[in-house]
Amino acid sequence: MSKIFMQAKDKNVAAVIIYEKASETKAYKDAACTVQYKTSELKDAFVKGAVVALAAGGYAAPVSYSESSNVGSVGYVKSGASVSIVSLEAIAD
Repeated sequence: MSKIFMQAKDKNVAAVIIYEKASETKAYKDAACTVQYKTSELKDAFVKGAVVALAAGGYAAPVSYSESSNVGSVGYVKSGASVSIVSLEAIAD
């Protein structure tokens, strides 16, 4: 059985937040949406149970993680007039 172990840096952390900026597909580390996640950081956040802070308010749980050309992305369900799966992308390490 494979296991993913928490690290000392994860002590007392309830969830890692991935910030969404309106009309962008980049995954940000800060609420001001100025620092973008690196691929390794985004993968670590997803594996350890991150939440997406939506630009319009509220939260969503990521449902998928993938990498293409060394760029990671998380997918999450977003509702509005219709429900769809959208993604936020990191930058390559």
